[in-house]
Amino acid sequence: MNINLKINAVERISSEGEHCAFTDLIENPFDNSRKSLLCCYRRALNHISPDGVVIVCKVNVDSGAKTYQRLALPSWDLRDPKFCFDGRKLIITAYAKHKDASTGAVTTKMVSYFSTTGDSWSTPHFFGHSGWWLWRITWNKDKAYGFAYNRKSQRIDLYVGNPRKQLYLQKKGAISFEKHTFGYPNESHILFDDTDKATVIVRRDADSFSAKLGFSSPPYTNWKWHDLKQYVGGPVMLSFTDNMYIVAGRNWDGKSLTTAIWLLSSTDYSLKLLMTLPSKGDNSYPGLVWQDDTLYVSYYSDHIDNKTRVYLATLSGMNGLLNEVKQLSLIHISEPTRPLYIS
Repeated sequence: MNINLKINAVERISSEGEHCAFTDLIENPFDNSRKSLLCCYRRALNHISPDGVVIVCKVNVDSGAKTYQRLALPSWDLRDPKFCFDGRKLIITAYAKHKDASTGAVTTKMVSYFSTTGDSWSTPHFFGHSGWWLWRITWNKDKAYGFAYNRKSQRIDLYVGNPRKQLYLQKKGAISFEKHTFGYPNESHILFDDTDKATVIVRRDADSFSAKLGFSSPPYTNWKWHDLKQYVGGPVMLSFTDNMYIVAGRNWDGKSLTTAIWLLSSTDYSLKLLMTLPSKGDNSYPGLVWQDDTLYVSYYSDHIDNKTRVYLATLSGMNGLLNEVKQLSLIHISEPTRPLYIS
């Protein structure tokens, strides 16, 4: 395969702050011109400090103009903000962590904000169960779905509902160490196709450290899992063709951590490295937006001045890659191997 993706620009977009990280990216759903992107990220003193706030940066892709908004909860650390859109409201979810100054007791909750303009945001709404991190939420047929993880329990549970109200348990232990012997599944991204089939990629941080690819159909209580033989941290993906996905996340090549983009096949469960973005050290946690021939990638890295900054990379060549993938699919269709595990 000839990989024609080209980096046209990598621009720092984070405002001032010691540690700007953990990004997500979405095409502004309220901009009919399709000329603006919204990027959210956490700004704090460092990776685990208790002062995290959410910054929303609106970027005009033509002029490069940027505006910023700040979402904060006094005495709460807001971590890993993510976008989702229900068709009318743009929603940001984040993991909120509070440590009592007198007792040292730690409380964690999920929190959501919504906007109908992209320029102002609602008051915070708490939801979810303490200790369970609902990583990334995807809407399908007027319902929001997402996997929550808990390190001590070493499993992920599927939840469904509405982050502006509440999400409810749909499948306990979709992956678990107890049932599948897969150690510490955690961060994930779930997508749905036109037939409502669900596809999810799940990061793991134990034993082989290899990510898992899962499939399910309504009501999403039975999952088939395949090993991707590759570590993927903070995974995000978008549908490319019927059986191919663009995946971005943190890569480990045995020597260093970088932010990478892969082509994922859902037929032979392979990940082909397409590109490594300028990155090193504390980095990755990307967001993806595909517009015509252009792929926009938000991510963070400390590769320039050893300070974690948020960057927006602009790549071209998506049309050429798409045509090549379609041609290869006509020439050779891989026979899927038998699922290794069923939950």
